[in-house]
This record gives sequence, C-alpha cells and structure tokens, in this order.
Amino acid sequence: MAESTDTDQNVDRDGRQEIDVSVIIPAYNCESLVEETIRSVTSQEFLDQRLEIIAVDDGSTDATFSVLSRLSELIDELTVFTIPNSGSASAPRNVGLDHARGRYVFFLDADDKLAPNALRRLVTVADDTNSGVVLCKLGEFGSQKRASNVPTQAFKKTVYEVDYIDSKAYTTLGALKLYRRSILQENDIRFPLGYTIGEDQPFAMEAYFHSPHVSILADRVYYWARGRDDGTNVTSQGQSARKHYLKIKTLIGVIANGPETGSRRSTLLRRPLTANAGVRTVFGKPWLLDFGRDERQKMVTEFQELITPLWNDELRASGTLESQLLIDQLAAGDIESLEAISNSMANNEPIPLKFDESQSQFFYQSARGSQFDNLNLKLNTRGQAIWRTGSDLHLRGSLGIDGDSRGPDTAQMVWTHRRDSVDKRFTVDLTHTANIGEGGSVQFEVAIPIDQLDRPGEWDAFVEASWGTFTLSSRFGKSKAPSINTSPTFVGSPVCAAIIYTRFGNLTIDVGPTQKYLSPDNTGIAEVAGKLTLFKNEVATLRGDLEYFAGAKVQSSKRTQLIDAEFVKYSGDCASVVIPRSVFKHGPYIISLIDVEGNLHTIDDSSSKRISLRQLRHGAS
Repeated sequence: MAESTDTDQNVDRDGRQEIDVSVIIPAYNCESLVEETIRSVTSQEFLDQRLEIIAVDDGSTDATFSVLSRLSELIDELTVFTIPNSGSASAPRNVGLDHARGRYVFFLDADDKLAPNALRRLVTVADDTNSGVVLCKLGEFGSQKRASNVPTQAFKKTVYEVDYIDSKAYTTLGALKLYRRSILQENDIRFPLGYTIGEDQPFAMEAYFHSPHVSILADRVYYWARGRDDGTNVTSQGQSARKHYLKIKTLIGVIANGPETGSRRSTLLRRPLTANAGVRTVFGKPWLLDFGRDERQKMVTEFQELITPLWNDELRASGTLESQLLIDQLAAGDIESLEAISNSMANNEPIPLKFDESQSQFFYQSARGSQFDNLNLKLNTRGQAIWRTGSDLHLRGSLGIDGDSRGPDTAQMVWTHRRDSVDKRFTVDLTHTANIGEGGSVQFEVAIPIDQLDRPGEWDAFVEASWGTFTLSSRFGKSKAPSINTSPTFVGSPVCAAIIYTRFGNLTIDVGPTQKYLSPDNTGIAEVAGKLTLFKNEVATLRGDLEYFAGAKVQSSKRTQLIDAEFVKYSGDCASVVIPRSVFKHGPYIISLIDVEGNLHTIDDSSSKRISLRQLRHGAS
C-alpha cells in the first residue's frame, strides 16, 4: 500500500490547517504513565504534523490533570480538558469527539502507547482504501498481566477493503481503532453512558454498520497495551450485574436496530446473548443475589420483549446449555424456571435434565411444564488411574452428563489415528457401576491392547457414550486426577510406542514412535555414586532418574571417540556402567547415557569415591 506524498498545506473552512487525525485520550489517575503515552503520539512520523491530541481528564484524584496541563504548554498539538469524574471512558471520549477536527479519530488509552509510524500507516490505508474503520494489531507490554487479553481472532493477516463480518472484524469491538470522523458525525455515533466495561462495543458496532468496508493491519504491532495491577484502571475493577445488564441490553438494541438480518444478525448477537460474557453474567449466578423479586420480574418482561423477535434456532445452537435454557425462559417470560436455573448455577449444581426414552433425547422441563430439547450437551470425562500390564494399557475414570440421573447404556473408548482418521473401538466396562455419582457421572474401566493400534502415528483417545440412540463423544485426558503422571511412558524393548499427554493435556499414543519426547543433552539426571575396579574394568554406580535409559557410551580424556559401554539397570533409580580399561586407564572419562529414543545425556562424574563390591550389591538390592 503506497504511502501518501501529499505536500499541500490544506486548510479547513475556518482557514486553519486541516487535521488528518485527532487522537483522543481519556485519562484517569495515570500521572506516572500519561506522559509516555503523549510522547508516543508526538514522536509519530506524520506529514506536516497534521494531527491533534485531545486529552480529557475524567476527574482524576491524583496529579494527572497537572501533568497534562504542563505538557500542553510544551506541545502545540495537545489540548487538555477536564470533566467531573464519570467513572468510565465514555464521557471523556465523547468530549474529545465534540472537539475533534480531524478527518479521522483514533482512541488511545492514557496508559498505553503507539508504535512508531503507526498513525501515518493507518491514515494512508484509510485514504487509499476508503475504509470507514481501520483495525490495527495490538500487543502487550509492561511487567503485569492485563485484566483482559488483546484481541487476536481478526488479526491472522493484513486485509484491505473487506466486510466486517467475513473478516472477523466484528469479534473486536474495542475503541482502539482509526475511525472516519464523518461517519461518526453524520450518524450521531457516541459512547453510551451508565456502565464501565464494554461501553465501546455498541460504538464500534455502529461504526461498522455505516462503513463501506474495513481494513485490518496485522503485519506488526501498531498499538501497545500496558499491563497494570495498581487497581486504578477500570477494567480490572469489574462492574456490577446491573451494569452488565445495561451493557447487554444496549448492544442487543444496537444490533436489533441495525441493518443486518438473518444469519448475519445472529452472528453478531452471539456476543451479548450466548457467549460467556452474555446473559449468563446477569441471569446466572448473580441474578438471585443482586436483584429483588419485583426487579427480576421487570427484567424478565423487558428482556422478553427485546429477545423474542431475535431468538432463533441458529442463534440458539451457538450457546452452551446454560445460555440456551436461560434465554429460552426469558423468551417464554418464565420467571420461576429462570430462578430455578439461576439457583442451580449459583450453587454450582447441574441443571436437572430428563431423558425421553421414546425419542432418545434429553430435555429440560420448565416450571410451566414446557419441554426444551435440542440441547448443547457435553460429555464430561475424567481420568482417575492409568497403568500398564505388558502391552496392555489400562484406564479407569468417570463419564457422564451434568444433570443426568439415568446414566449411559453403553460406552466405548475410541482411538482415532490423527492423520488417517482410522478408528479402533474398545468396549468400556460399566457393569461394576451401581449408582450415578455426583454430577451425573458413572465409573468405567477399559483395557487397550496397544498392539491393535497397528498403524504408525499418533492415536488420540476419545470416549463415546450412548443413551439409547443418543450418542455423545469427548476427547479424553484433559481432566485427570492429580496423582496421574503425565510424563511420557514407553512401550516395548525396543520401543514401539509412546504414551503421552499432549500440550493440551489430552491422552495420545504415538505408535512408532514418530516423534521424540525426551529432552536430549540434559545434565543432572543422575550422578556417579561410587566406583570400583572389577578385574580389568572399572564399574561406576549411578543414582538418579534412570527409568528411560537403555544404554551408555564413555569417552576417555585422551580421545574424542565415544565407545559403547555395558549398562546394567537394577531399578528405576540405580544402575551401573562398566568402563573398559582402555578408557579409564587414561584418567578422567565422560559417561553419556542413551535414552530409549536414542538421545545422549551426559551425567555428573564429579565423585571419586570408591566402594566395595559388597556395597555395590547392597545398593542394587
């Protein structure tokens, strides 16, 4: 994308130099940080300095306003305003918009900073593409973790002139973007007041609605977001369920009144409705605690009117069980069922479900007798023990659906070849289970003959359970008892398979193995506990973690060549290496152990202690 080379001294209708971009900075209690933020703007490479900075202090109780006032005397581009404390970034941003003169506006938080040349690149792209909104990649800095993560889904690659839904731009509704100011002015787009977190979501959504298209810059970080733990930034403070309710209603209202219909509208509604930050943040655990009965009834009436024309099968299918049932009851105006579900969630209890034997499906029966099916159910599995006998892998665990009082009829463990999608099925033993446990789970055991996984590669473990013809499947291994050792286990001699837990915590068997799982060149795994001369050889006794070692090599101090040495393992933590005379007669030597994958591990040979044959035998017993 070519950068603008415009050198004209453009002026506005009042004879003042035209401003390309107004940078609006809401500021609250950030006296030690705000100067760095301002300097990151003044150091931008910008043609003819055609930018302005509008900082609005939101009634800070520290010296933030004094710092900004001092900086305004030094920086011509900086204008400072102050307002009584409003408690969120909305009011100061709106004040900034009221005074902005730029063709574009960019919102920058007072504790963050811009990367070099960010604004020039953003404005150039906006001009060249006629984009109404230009999104830029964010990165994190600072010694502390941010209260919320920077968005990533929309920033897989740089794209120009794209639809805001197709490009996933709608997944990031933060204010930290470049906006064409005429779109905001002509459509009276402002930040809503009354709540603290999420106030930028309806603002960004409306800007998307009125933009011909958007562009996304993902080639580098343009905006650096600071991690703070001083408790003064509003995001870390959270907000009440009442404010969450206002946030959700506002965003739903903007979407409902917007231009999108059908599947596109349902896609946008997932955030305030079925996502984790949607209705469950209000009507779940907090509802009975934070609202009285009269207020709850009013909320149900309000929400029923709002949601009934929007709630459809496509949107419902995107929700979790909890969000499905909460919105079902809201759409039905059923306050009694809502209170029952909220009570279950508040007490971390499963929502009780029933099973229709004739239809082979689960359903929720409301207080009014209505049945709600087509539920998004999850098969919960947990590993409790894992062990081997020969080439058989044994697993013990639990499985079930939260809220089910019936239990599955049958279950299988399914091993799926990751590359070829070939399945191997093994029947799970449920016969020893007498009762349904807490949370609707039952116990199971299964034995897996590893030699039946007869194709090299990674085989992933799944559990499949059936209630009549209704079947659910789940990856196995992530939930497990703390006593389970997740270190790789090797099968066979020579090794023919590795039993591993993936980086996501799930159980996999790598037949071959096709990958390496032990770290080469580790030191400190074992040490020489003692040495003795036996006939013409020297025997070094080893102590340490020796479970996965199968051989040894030695190297004399006079030669670089590694020589095979006899390796005798007595147990998982005791072994010996027999060093030929041709090696030890030259003085100090190096011992390298060979693990089952062929990696070499040099061990500590600092000990010169010599022990007797009797001591060696005693140590190996």
